[in-house]
Amino acid sequence: MPSAQQFETLRLELLRGGVTPVFIERTLLELREHLADLEAAALETGLGPEEAARSALERLGSPQTIAAAILAQPALLGFSHRWPRASAYLRCAVLIAALPGLPVVYCIDRSAQIARWGIATGLATLLVASLLSWLNWMTLIE
Repeated sequence: MPSAQQFETLRLELLRGGVTPVFIERTLLELREHLADLEAAALETGLGPEEAARSALERLGSPQTIAAAILAQPALLGFSHRWPRASAYLRCAVLIAALPGLPVVYCIDRSAQIARWGIATGLATLLVASLLSWLNWMTLIE
């Protein structure tokens, strides 16, 4: 049975190559099952446990060979690896579209301070308006 390190090496190589994580998990599951079947078949032929494991690993292939075969299929790659330029344009468009929403997010996070500021500004406006109204009223009386 291969060590978890071999499958982890394959997983990392596929992730670096841009294969979608869902496909990687499915592939690793199938490889583990296939390796177990190969080992069971080798045991049925009369090989010992260690020889059967070695034979199954040889028949399965190295992680580099498996990774090369998977990376050769562009349909298995993620969107950003298949179409890098379109992905970059889309990322910029999403960022530009999100910019107007950033003040809202900022305000939601600091709603208590903004409410205090709004109340203070409102009270100051009310005070200045009342003083101005009083001065206008005073000038009309004379």
